[in-house]
Amino acid sequence: MATAVEAPASNTAEGPTSHTQNQTARFSPYQLRMLHGGINGNRVRNLRGMSHLEAWDVRRQLIRIFGFGGFDIETIGLDLVSERETKQGERSRWTVVYRAQVRLILKNSTGTAIAYFDDGAAGDSVNQPSLGDAHDMAMKTAFSQALKRCAVNLGDQFGLSLYNDGSQDPVVVFSAAHPPQEWKPQAQPPEPEPEDPPVRPEPSAQEAQNDSHTVTVPEQAPAAMSPAQTQELVLTKFLTRVREGWNSLDATVDVLAAAHANALLNEQVPFGEPKVPTRVEDMLNTRIAQLRGSATEQSSAGEQQPSSVDPIDQLMLQVQRHWNDFTELTKDVAEAGRRNQLLREVEGPVGGWVPFGDMVTARIAELKEQARQAEQNAPERSAA
Repeated sequence: MATAVEAPASNTAEGPTSHTQNQTARFSPYQLRMLHGGINGNRVRNLRGMSHLEAWDVRRQLIRIFGFGGFDIETIGLDLVSERETKQGERSRWTVVYRAQVRLILKNSTGTAIAYFDDGAAGDSVNQPSLGDAHDMAMKTAFSQALKRCAVNLGDQFGLSLYNDGSQDPVVVFSAAHPPQEWKPQAQPPEPEPEDPPVRPEPSAQEAQNDSHTVTVPEQAPAAMSPAQTQELVLTKFLTRVREGWNSLDATVDVLAAAHANALLNEQVPFGEPKVPTRVEDMLNTRIAQLRGSATEQSSAGEQQPSSVDPIDQLMLQVQRHWNDFTELTKDVAEAGRRNQLLREVEGPVGGWVPFGDMVTARIAELKEQARQAEQNAPERSAA
């Protein structure tokens, strides 16, 4: 949980001070005016129904309000929670989880630390081809989430209102420690504040690679595109990638992961002869089965294997995609039961061989416990 600590009183150039907050000149009237204001809607992004701020934008707003050198960000702790390798043919995929503890320290105009906030978060990087990139992305995600949780204690400018069901209307409005007469006479800023364009997500290291799982919209895309037009552009780029990797098993498996990362699994596309609308996930799973069957037919006579894909392989691929979603994992368990695959042994996330049903059921229980603890700590429905 976040902790705010005020610096002790001291003798300053302004004379003796006490612990009474109103007697300490901590923030300027203009800083207080900005902190009391509602958040610019262009700074808010929505992902899968959850409103949030980008970490880079939080840093930008810290600089705008508190100035260059007006705050410090300290790393209190960084722990590797999990590193898991998954084999896909001859290639390895890596899933890494880190936990970070961060401290945000605020300073007044003299450079004196006046308050700090501590908070922590976990960050993961799922199904990455590079172990180094997996570690890098997981660490950055953990740090970014922890910083945002620290900054939200500064109110609406840092996403506090988003916990109110995603609202962008101010929720602080008034602070007894900073009565309106301190800052309302300074309602007009000394210079016009910038009019920010809509915030875009920070490109991750993985997105810069050719085999990235995330399809990004090109920079030249019109800023006024509607969500439907943007999704159509993403789908068009994705289908180009599908065609390029159509005859490669590894490429098609990667494309399936990309479809999951971009929420394209349920998109309808023409497939087969004659062309009929088909879910992207069904189309790619069918193609993976075809490519595996073709590879089997070309194998030597002494290495003959069944010409159809092993059901447990398909289930394991689904589990990898759904590893952080206990609702989808529950569906995977039900599907495994219909296929009589619950007792099939698979390689567990920490090594060793375990029944498929036991592995997924244990993960579901773990995710439910995490959700229960998160609800106790932050019961609001929208995340900043």
